[in-house]
Amino acid sequence: MERNCYFLIPAAGSGTRMGAGIPKLMRNVEGKPVILRTLEAIAGICRSRYDGLDYMIILVTTADLIGTLKAMCSEYFPDLDIVFTLGGNTRTESVASGLNMITDAMADDIVLVHDGARCLVTEEEITACIEGLKTHNVCSTAVPVKNTLKEVKISPSGEVKVISTPDRSGFYEVLTPQGFRYKDIKACYKKAMDEDITATDDTALAELAGLEVYLTKGSYSNLKITTPEDIAFASEIVRSRGESEPFSD
Repeated sequence: MERNCYFLIPAAGSGTRMGAGIPKLMRNVEGKPVILRTLEAIAGICRSRYDGLDYMIILVTTADLIGTLKAMCSEYFPDLDIVFTLGGNTRTESVASGLNMITDAMADDIVLVHDGARCLVTEEEITACIEGLKTHNVCSTAVPVKNTLKEVKISPSGEVKVISTPDRSGFYEVLTPQGFRYKDIKACYKKAMDEDITATDDTALAELAGLEVYLTKGSYSNLKITTPEDIAFASEIVRSRGESEPFSD
């Protein structure tokens, strides 16, 4: 029996840290909007039917962007199975909304949740996550923490006091995609919605549900576009990869 893989892409964030003006997902990174670069990375996996899977993309977005994204996908990805839905007030609500669009999944089908704002994800990172799900029920792309960490205590006045310096070798920075068996992510989000739990990380919900989470190899270039500085960093990475295109309005 053929298995399915569902790419669930939360793209409904407010982008307040980016400032006023163009939504962050539509900001230009070397000639292409952020979200288009994200979708192109995923499209490569879908078109190759990696590991013999059938693929669907679920794009969770806002009322302001849904028309633009539908037109974009119709132009660039007419061959792919893409569905759209509106997100909620939190990331947890948005992912839950995307899961509701999956109506025909088997228990062991896989779901990859990937931030729409992580436009530099590589196909190698995506396939590593898919491979990880062959032996584990939940896994996430991640990289070892490079910087020194400080545990702190913040006073009511806002003063920050260092409590300890943990050994960074025991810490990883979690990225996306984050992968689940369908039955597990569905159970995690049912618990979250029933108990009004919110999280900025999908695997955190898996931990709360008592599931083991494993990590797969990520890349430090897989940054999340959040601030104007991130656009500059992303543009430099794209240029280093030789993937720039002529700028367009």
